[in-house]
Amino acid sequence: MGYIENAFERMNMYQIINFLLYGVECDAKEAPTYQDALKKGCDPIFRRLDALYPNAAERDEAAADLSKALTVYEYVYMELGMKAGARLIQQLLLTDNQVCVDKINRQ
Repeated sequence: MGYIENAFERMNMYQIINFLLYGVECDAKEAPTYQDALKKGCDPIFRRLDALYPNAAERDEAAADLSKALTVYEYVYMELGMKAGARLIQQLLLTDNQVCVDKINRQ
């Protein structure tokens, strides 16, 4: 039972996020900084936009269109994630409350 009791001490939020999002454990102990994550994620697309659109105005227009599209995806998935998180919390609280009620009833 000690393994389960100490689970919260071993939890790492970054590992939990990776498991929930990707279904795999993450070997990294710490998440990259937001700045590093954004740079790593954005650099390839901006290099590609630079290559495709040497004209600065066209490149800026393409980047704005891409940003608008990604914002819609971000909004939809953030809302879905928040709803899923709220349901998870609700289920955890109901389960914990039921466990407490069961313990009280057994006494």
